[in-house]
Amino acid sequence: DNDDDTSKLGYSLSMSTDENFVVAGAPYTNTIGADGSTRFSDAGLVKIYLWEPTTFKYGILNTITPPTDVASQNFGWAHKICEPGANSIRSTPVKYMFVSAPGTGTDAGTVYMYEWGIGLDGSTYDTWTQCLTIASSDPGEGKRFGHRLEASDDGNILAVSSTASGQAGKVEIY
Repeated sequence: DNDDDTSKLGYSLSMSTDENFVVAGAPYTNTIGADGSTRFSDAGLVKIYLWEPTTFKYGILNTITPPTDVASQNFGWAHKICEPGANSIRSTPVKYMFVSAPGTGTDAGTVYMYEWGIGLDGSTYDTWTQCLTIASSDPGEGKRFGHRLEASDDGNILAVSSTASGQAGKVEIY
């Protein structure tokens, strides 16, 4: 996962409103591709930790790598968990996570949306599944869409910044 000394795990951190999930980004991780052997330099990853009420500690739930095998994506640069609904507890049926990869497409940038739901066994809520890819409405190389992101707690509003050297920057709101 992030067994190299350049991964920078913890470069970005976020926590769910109910405090059950902590997400740590490692945007400089040399991620192993889907073939199991090719390393993609600075592709990045996020590690998701889950609160264990019996041990009073956070334990690793899973690791999410970029959905595409490409170098220099910086996946995990920024992220946010959103929890729609009146109850923000672990069993809340829907949670969303936004994860940026500002290095994607020669620094054009992308933001990925994940939904948390029922696991393969049908009874546990332990699966984050990518459900949407968000690109800038004004795309272009070097803009680094996803440099920072913020979202409302219910996930209805997403703000994503872009930065480009020699430009003032931009914020897009969805």
